[in-house]
Amino acid sequence: MADDPAWAKEEGTTESPITAEKKTLEETKDADAPMSLLEQKRSMKAIDHPPEIDRNPLKFPDLAFGIAWIVSVVGMIYVAIAYGAQDVSDKAEEYDDDEKQAALEHLTKILILVFLFALFCAQMSMSVMMRCGGFMIHVGLIGINAFLIVSGVIFIEYTYWYCGVFLILVGLCGCLFHFYIRANIAFASACLHVGCEVVMDFPLLEVAAFAVSVLGVLFFFTFGVACYGYYNYQQDKEDDDEDEQARLTIVIFVFLFIFFWTQQVFKYIITAMTADTAQTWWYGLEHTGHPALNALGRTTTYHLGSIAFGAFFVALIETIVAIINYLRREAEKCPGGCCVSCVLWFVTCCLKCCESILDYMNKYAFIYVGIHGYSYLYAGKQVCALFATQGMTAVASDFFIEMIFFFFSVGIGLASAALGVAIVEYGPDDWSEGINQAEVVVGLLCGVGGYFVAHTVYALVEAANKSAFILFVENPHILEHTHEDDFNRLSRVWHMLGKEVKDEDKSPA
Repeated sequence: MADDPAWAKEEGTTESPITAEKKTLEETKDADAPMSLLEQKRSMKAIDHPPEIDRNPLKFPDLAFGIAWIVSVVGMIYVAIAYGAQDVSDKAEEYDDDEKQAALEHLTKILILVFLFALFCAQMSMSVMMRCGGFMIHVGLIGINAFLIVSGVIFIEYTYWYCGVFLILVGLCGCLFHFYIRANIAFASACLHVGCEVVMDFPLLEVAAFAVSVLGVLFFFTFGVACYGYYNYQQDKEDDDEDEQARLTIVIFVFLFIFFWTQQVFKYIITAMTADTAQTWWYGLEHTGHPALNALGRTTTYHLGSIAFGAFFVALIETIVAIINYLRREAEKCPGGCCVSCVLWFVTCCLKCCESILDYMNKYAFIYVGIHGYSYLYAGKQVCALFATQGMTAVASDFFIEMIFFFFSVGIGLASAALGVAIVEYGPDDWSEGINQAEVVVGLLCGVGGYFVAHTVYALVEAANKSAFILFVENPHILEHTHEDDFNRLSRVWHMLGKEVKDEDKSPA
């Protein structure tokens, strides 16, 4: 059960401030000189005040999971320092020479330049998406279907007619699908416009997201150092029995679980932070303080337990999959282990499907956490209720937008790789000095880095898009008073889907 809005609690009324001000305006209007609709809207904007955000009282739901996650991270860092730091330091001294340090400095300069290029491309791509997102979705779908049909024809030409017929049928079904969901494309484009607008209006949101992503990369190295140090510690022991090896394996899998858990927590922190910021934009409070930094503060304190709770289950499935893959490799070494390996492979596929579904639902759950401050379980109930009524609209919108993000991410990654290779080939000679196989190494690192930068930016847009969808379903008319053009765009395509915009006098769910 959602809490009543703050204005209802304070004033003891069920009538929103916006509705009350509308009635006041209508009562005081001169009957002999009636105002036009445009004049009414302008006058209303002059007297409207942004309503207070309808957020649950700030508290710490699911606190136990937040504490457990923090303890596990601190434990991992302790193991990395106690067991691995000295080993890594000794290993690094073996490769400590001037030539290699110079190569590392040159590589760092190239990567920084390419990362800035990728960030610029991601920013420009958002401007393109805002103006012609629907057109790009149509082009993408046409391109995919055309590729399938042409591939099918080629397979038939080479006598692989089974595969050819199958690809052609899939392409034709894709064309029918494209025709029947054209209205959903318009709505996805409108939500994409809002998502891009939110991210571009809050530059600090990108800074915070990159900071969290960098922490994720640093923790990856911490995980590697901890595993390396603890493994060497066990190998240095005189006891080399099966119990010690089993203990080592268990500890490594525990480290792996903590690593998965932490990476999921960082990912969902970005999601909840973006949802909180998007709500600030929705309510017209973007110029008050530092909304992105405030959202990051709330997400990493009040909502951390809920985020750790949801991330725990995804990490658990990922760890089980890793264990099963380990058992598969061991089974393949044994005579007659082929059947066991096939069974384990099937179980792995089922678990990966469950993981994908859970991760998808978690993204919406943490949108609710960021917007309303719900606990994880209650947010999950709200997601189920949302999908019971608007599930197909949400899934279709996500599919189209993620398709665009994938194309742009790959394109920026390839462009970054090309830029890196061009710097090596045509840039200053000293920039590639000391780097073995410079074209390959620089091209690969720049490509992966460019894709990472684009993916981080688009993760913000994706979360903002989902937030806009939920806020529009819950309380659309707030947007009418804060960003009227966006409201008109969303409501128009919403009606194209045969849906009615929620009445203004109803409070958020």
